[in-house]
Amino acid sequence: MSDSGSMPSCAQSDQSAQFEQADQPKVSIIVPVYKAERFLNDCVGSLIAQSHTNLQIILVDDASPDSCPQLCDEWSTKDDRIITLHLTEGAGASGARNAGLEHADGDYVMFVDSDDLLAPQSVKVCLDTARQHHSDMVIFGKRYIDEDNRPLRDSVIDIDINVVAGSDRYYRQLAELLCHDYLNPPWGKLFSRELVDGLRFETDMVYEEDLLFVLAALERHPNVYALKAPLYGYRHMDSGMATVFRREKSLNVVKANYAKLDFFQDHLDDPDVRRNLSFNVANDIGWVIPMIKRADGISTDLKVQYVMEMTSDARLRPVMMESLNHSWMTISQKLLIMLNSPWLWKIALR
Repeated sequence: MSDSGSMPSCAQSDQSAQFEQADQPKVSIIVPVYKAERFLNDCVGSLIAQSHTNLQIILVDDASPDSCPQLCDEWSTKDDRIITLHLTEGAGASGARNAGLEHADGDYVMFVDSDDLLAPQSVKVCLDTARQHHSDMVIFGKRYIDEDNRPLRDSVIDIDINVVAGSDRYYRQLAELLCHDYLNPPWGKLFSRELVDGLRFETDMVYEEDLLFVLAALERHPNVYALKAPLYGYRHMDSGMATVFRREKSLNVVKANYAKLDFFQDHLDDPDVRRNLSFNVANDIGWVIPMIKRADGISTDLKVQYVMEMTSDARLRPVMMESLNHSWMTISQKLLIMLNSPWLWKIALR
């Protein structure tokens, strides 16, 4: 199989042209760009270096205030597979991805964040997997990298998982992938164009809107193949600084976890589904609580309100409590959630 990506000549037969088209499907890679001038060149460089060359790379400049708009334009002039969209007002990652979807004309779609990388064989491996297993969604693992592209650690499943639509293990396997953080982000995935046709990211959410997009795709019951290979380079930067936290984030956590419960609702009698779902819900809430504690410019009373919107939710709390002891939370977090007392939270969140 050739990875040249060249179009067949006029002298080739229609049959040969059809074979070449099938052999070299076009992949649209959508990159939302905002304040990523330090890493954008590395990101785009990893895309144009893909061994599968039939690509449409869509750089969506989300009104970035740095040099990213100019860098995007420069890349567009260097490689005719790259197009740049300039948004006049910041739309956020979801709005930028939606703009990219409007212009995507590939047979498949991928998302990459502008400070991350793809391994050189990523697209080819995913396409080969999709073809071999008749999958409309291929998911792969991530490798955490530092600011200098040095590998830190891998976040992968133990073995490849073939999730076949209609199988009695379908939801059990998806719950396992959810538990391993394979479902949540839109990146680290290859989607068939048909699977995401008409789907868009929710732009009124500030957290976990990407999970809702993936769940909407899964509602169409595609075949899914999950690879253990860490093909996605995820940039991990921990500044340790105070963060900006908006109330919408805690509300979005509730909404996203409702969506998980809704998706698996008819399969909660399966102990494996319930265990993995509960574990994921508990860890999701536990991950946000320290962010609220570190948040700058928010009173302690508001922090307590934001936390208890999650820990007291009538629908989420019973599910969370099932796996609380096995979650990744600290012992103090577990005790606080168990007791769930406003005055104890007030002391803990100061």
